[in-house]
Amino acid sequence: MTSTSDIFFYLKKYWNYDTFRPLQQVIIESVLNKNDTLALLPTGGGKSICFQIPGLAIGGTCLVISPLIALMNDQVQNLKKRGISAVAITSSMNAKEIDIALNNAALGHVQFLYVSPERIEGKTFQERLSYLPISLIVVDEAHCISQWGYDFRPSYLKIAEIRAYFPEVNVIAVTASATKDVVSDIQEKLGFKKPNVFRQSFERKNIRYVVQLEENKYSRMMKIIKNIGGSGIIYVRNRKKTEEISRWLNQQHITSSFYHAGLTPHDRELIQKNWINNKTQVMVATNAFGMGIDKPDVRFVVHIDLPDSLEAYFQEAGRGGRDEKTAYAVLLYDKGDVSALHEYFEKQTPSNEEIKQSYQAICNFYQVPVESGEGLAIDFDINEISRNYNIKPIVLYNSILALEKEGYFSYNDTNGFEPAKLMLVMNKEEIYNFQLKFPRYDLLLKTILRSYGGVFEQYCYINENQLAFRAKFPEAEVKAMLNNLHTQGVISYIPQSILPKLIFLRNRVNVKFTPLQLINYPILKEKAKQRINSVVNYVHTTTTCRNRLLLTYFDENEHHDCGYCDVCVENQKHYLEKEEQIKYDIKIAIQQKPYSLQEITEKFNAINSLRFHQIINRMIDDDEIEWNQHQLLSIKK
Repeated sequence: MTSTSDIFFYLKKYWNYDTFRPLQQVIIESVLNKNDTLALLPTGGGKSICFQIPGLAIGGTCLVISPLIALMNDQVQNLKKRGISAVAITSSMNAKEIDIALNNAALGHVQFLYVSPERIEGKTFQERLSYLPISLIVVDEAHCISQWGYDFRPSYLKIAEIRAYFPEVNVIAVTASATKDVVSDIQEKLGFKKPNVFRQSFERKNIRYVVQLEENKYSRMMKIIKNIGGSGIIYVRNRKKTEEISRWLNQQHITSSFYHAGLTPHDRELIQKNWINNKTQVMVATNAFGMGIDKPDVRFVVHIDLPDSLEAYFQEAGRGGRDEKTAYAVLLYDKGDVSALHEYFEKQTPSNEEIKQSYQAICNFYQVPVESGEGLAIDFDINEISRNYNIKPIVLYNSILALEKEGYFSYNDTNGFEPAKLMLVMNKEEIYNFQLKFPRYDLLLKTILRSYGGVFEQYCYINENQLAFRAKFPEAEVKAMLNNLHTQGVISYIPQSILPKLIFLRNRVNVKFTPLQLINYPILKEKAKQRINSVVNYVHTTTTCRNRLLLTYFDENEHHDCGYCDVCVENQKHYLEKEEQIKYDIKIAIQQKPYSLQEITEKFNAINSLRFHQIINRMIDDDEIEWNQHQLLSIKK
């Protein structure tokens, strides 16, 4: 049985922390007590530690089911840096890579095994998992299991099937955003033995929420950057705008970079690193940016375009102020943005006929025969198909997302890119003989052996640019040599993926005779519309505290006004103006004759007598009025 001192030992050894954040310790103890556990922690609340420490404490292999390749790879790399063995099985891996990863796990060499929810849908893969020493099942981004959630993925519904192979193993599900219905749905769909939810308030007291109706967004954006200062993020909807705004900011002498799905992994890594290290002040990005990024000193997050859900907005805004210091979440909109959001919704939800056309185009382009194709993984070129079949890219893209919700495809877009990787196939003696026979490759092979530990046992991510620098070869030559070594059977080399991955989850359907089953799509479409309406309500509201609005959306109803958002500031301004008028009226009244407290209260018909009496007391304290010898209020002489 793991003790409290043990979990503090792991916390100190691997993370160098002395204390846990709020709720982390009780969540960890719940997991270690073999309870199915749902942890709701806001963005930046430290969700990963809630399952990583129990995974270490229990031993064996912790199975982590996560929907995002970028997030999986990020967590795997972070664990490895801490000396913890971890591997991710993603859609970009070939059969040999997967075999090696699973064999290593079966031998007890993998402490954390990350897989996508689509991967566990297959019975063959489930059976292979059953031979592994799985000691804990983790469901990351757990809201994806619920149709009521904003990012429903049908493949999550298959997770409960895994539990049948491990009846003694408990589950921890984690998410940063979930409404009451979603919380209930998560526990039901995952087969919790009993309800068990740990929920940290979503309130971020240090974030100042502001909504501004603004025609000149660029001018307002500059004022925000200059007045607040420090590091910041500017979110926009499309890639082109990230580049335009970043270029404009640099012209205004504000150092900035842009980030979107079309960048290469190398460029994304460099841009991220420069921003995290404060070499650039502002990151202009689409929603592809932010997942897995933990920069504590972000002082402002500005949205130039309206988000399509309050869940997404809350997560993105929550990337500010993780150091608990004041940060600003500013949403700028103009009169046309609400109409644009509704138009965006229509583009995001193609018709059934458009979905059918897109499905046929994809199958025909990749020459997938009817009744075959299940398990086929392809590098997906959306522009090529769009040109060949005269389908708008946005229609094609959103048709794929709709078909993904119905279990036809698995699609990895921005997060599908992976760096190059390699593994040594020959043993040490064979490589030594190869180096003697082909001395041209000697330095490169030595550099690989020095640079990447474990390269004989498993695939390692590599950076060809760094490898070229260390081996003192041009990068193009290094890539050519790696390809030659791969061809000769010395290494297994998988170049960097430059296109998203599309995986067929079922055989091709003959849509002439069998209609596509779009069961989830109408429900999801209606839920998406409701979420958009919630965003519109959020920006149009001028009487309710922003913080209170957001918390109420997430079913937290017992909160006071924050006092700092644009609504609260405006209300306070009106209150002060009203108070000054009340003071003036009181003075006029008692100049004519003195009043007792009861008389003056009745005269002004004060509905909130407490607030009215507070005004009277402040006037007395400020020597504006006084009590005379008859205990009546009169003007101070």
